[in-house]
Amino acid sequence: MTMLKIAWFARFAPGLTREQARRHWREVHGPLAAATPQLQRYVQNHAVQAVGPVEVLDEAPNFDGYSTGWYADADAYEASTHTPEWAAVGADSPNVFDNAWFAGMMAVVEERTIVDGPRGPYKVVWVMRFPEDVRTDPERRREAREYWIATHGGRYGAAVPGIVSYVQNHVVAGIGEDGIDEGLLPHFDGYSECWFADRAAFEEMVAQPEWLEMNKDAETLFDPGSNTAGMYAVLDETVVKG
Repeated sequence: MTMLKIAWFARFAPGLTREQARRHWREVHGPLAAATPQLQRYVQNHAVQAVGPVEVLDEAPNFDGYSTGWYADADAYEASTHTPEWAAVGADSPNVFDNAWFAGMMAVVEERTIVDGPRGPYKVVWVMRFPEDVRTDPERRREAREYWIATHGGRYGAAVPGIVSYVQNHVVAGIGEDGIDEGLLPHFDGYSECWFADRAAFEEMVAQPEWLEMNKDAETLFDPGSNTAGMYAVLDETVVKG
């Protein structure tokens, strides 16, 4: 059964250390979200280190992580937003997140598995955005998405040795104040998630010529100077529900 998947990208509230915010997200906010009846699966992804084109960087990324939630369908998501449990999540949100930053960083996404393997403990994400002239033209955006799946992923990505699992997440609708809105463009067009056995396996992968070819292809497919710059990160993944 195909489920509705939603991603919420976040930055922590000013005044909190990353350790304080991550603890609150995991120990307080997470259980509140998991209590929402219609939410069938809920995963937190804490961004712990930035990633460059061919290395792990010794610095924080430009975001603090993202949550993903799975629902039976759009009606189930809509119903969840009217529950007391959802209200409790919203009330707690300012205690851990910069709520203003959520605007344009929430979306319904569609998964495409490129490399179907075991999801190892070392997880990396790349948040991507198409050039403005592409993303604002529905036909060109559709073509770019198909290229991302079949060529950038299916040809270049699948050829890179060392990627244990590789999943693309394509934005299919934005989320605004009134809920899911297919006409609303978020600030990103999707994100790729890859899993590795460990950091050494990742560092070995980014040294491969196939990875460099994939990077070269990304320069024409995506906008490297967009607001998603710096949103490549090593993640600490926590399955909270499901």
